[in-house]
Amino acid sequence: MRRTTVAGIGGIAFSVLTVVGIVMAMPPGGGYNESNIADYLAKGHRPVVIVAFYLGLLGILGLIYLLVHLRDAIGATPENQHTAAIFWGTGLAGATSFAIGWAVIGGQVIAHLEGGHKIVIAPPLTYLIGEIGVVMIFGSGAVLLGFALIALGLAGRLTFPGWLRWLTLITGLASIAGLAFFPFFLLIIWGIVIGIWLLMVRRDADGSAASGPASA
Repeated sequence: MRRTTVAGIGGIAFSVLTVVGIVMAMPPGGGYNESNIADYLAKGHRPVVIVAFYLGLLGILGLIYLLVHLRDAIGATPENQHTAAIFWGTGLAGATSFAIGWAVIGGQVIAHLEGGHKIVIAPPLTYLIGEIGVVMIFGSGAVLLGFALIALGLAGRLTFPGWLRWLTLITGLASIAGLAFFPFFLLIIWGIVIGIWLLMVRRDADGSAASGPASA
């Protein structure tokens, strides 16, 4: 399986698994609601949160592979090597922030599983810890990835079609406002779009390679 294919799958996996993990875990965030916190810590919900934790990390693995591929793609041009390094550094920092966010989200559930009934935490504190985890994903994670995408869009003149460059730049700017919740999902859409585009590029390349000898 070629790197382009794996990178495309990685982009799609990042977007899909991140959304699935968030929906499954339902971490406390947004408006304060004690019933949401009770649901989050309920014994029946704890295994679901742990599964969501692993799904989130698998999504980050896909993101990292996508970032590696895109770094190499734009870094192949000598004048873009510095920008490629900035893209890689900020993108990897964003992926790390995502991982920390998932650890915080799952950490409360693990603490209750291991500590049992002796672990008694006031709902406001549970909310605060959950909100920190959410901010690590929707805040610092999305913002750092936003910086990376802006660098990618600026350096991708020779690598990507115009529409994809503009989508990348717009997504980068929107991701900086990821704390507003809804702009974050443009980042999710971008992961799916660039993943599909990479898979299409691979298919087109295979088609050209297959038709080349026949036409010769």
